[in-house]
Amino acid sequence: MILGAHIGVSGGLAKAADLAHLVGCEAIQIFTSNPQGWKFTIRTDEEIERFKSKIKKYNIKYTVGHSIYLINIASPNPYIYTNSINSLISGLVLARKADLNGVVIHVGSHTGSGFENGIEQIVNALDQALTTTEGSIPILLETDAGSGNRIGCKFSDIGLIFKKMEKHQHNKSLRVCLDTCHVFASGYPIHTQRGLEKTLTEFDKEIGLSKLDLIHLNDSKGEFGSNKDRHEVVGEGLIGLEAFERIINHPKLKDIPGIIETPDTKTLADEDTSLKRLKSLRK
Repeated sequence: MILGAHIGVSGGLAKAADLAHLVGCEAIQIFTSNPQGWKFTIRTDEEIERFKSKIKKYNIKYTVGHSIYLINIASPNPYIYTNSINSLISGLVLARKADLNGVVIHVGSHTGSGFENGIEQIVNALDQALTTTEGSIPILLETDAGSGNRIGCKFSDIGLIFKKMEKHQHNKSLRVCLDTCHVFASGYPIHTQRGLEKTLTEFDKEIGLSKLDLIHLNDSKGEFGSNKDRHEVVGEGLIGLEAFERIINHPKLKDIPGIIETPDTKTLADEDTSLKRLKSLRK
C-alpha cells in the first residue's frame, strides 16, 4: 500500500508538494479550496504547473482532492444545495487541471427531510457535477460515521446511490473512499481479524471492492459503534496498531492508496508519527 497524508495548502500547492516530500509521502490529499467557506480559491495556471512538476519530481504516486466541509449534496436547502454542487464542480475542474486522481466528498445529511429525499438529492447532484465535467475526474464517496441524519454510514447507503446512478452517463466515474475511523464508529468491526473479513465481504456485496479507490487510515477516539467522527493518531485509538497492520497488508487492500488525516498531520516531520508507524507495519 502506498502511504501518504492530507497536507494543507494555505501556503500554496507547490509548498504542499514540498512538505509532502519532506515528510515522506508517497501519496497526497489536498483541499480543493478553503474548507470553511463557499468562496472558491483561485489557483493560477503557473501555480498548478509548479505543483504538477514537483509531484512528478518527488515521485508522489497518487494525488487526490478533498471537497470543502460545507458541502452537503443531500441538503433540502436550495442555497446550500446549489452552492454544494457548484463547489464540487469547481473542485473537479481544479482536479482535472492539476492531474489529481479524484475528489473525495462526504455524502451528506438529509437534515430531517427523509432518507429517500436525501438519496435523490445526492444522485441529482452527482449527475450534474459529472455531466458538467464530462466525468473526466472521479468523485469518491466517503464512508460516514453516521451521526444525526447523515447518509453513507452503511455500505448499503452507498450501494443504493451506485444503483440509482447506473442509468446516468458518467456513472463509471463514481468511486469510494473508505475511512477506517468512520466505519469503525458506524459499527463495522475492522479492529479484529474476523471482523475485517466480514466488513470486506459486506462492502463487496453492497458496493463492490472494485469501486474502492482510496482508504483514509485514521484511528478512532470514539468507541466502536458510537457514530462519533473523532480521528486519533494511528495506534493510540480504539482500532489499534494490529488492526492497521492487517488492513494495509490485506491482499484485497494492499494495492489501494492510504491517506492519514490524523491529529499529528501537522507534526509529520517528527520521528514517531502515524505515517511512519504505518510504513513500519508494511510488509
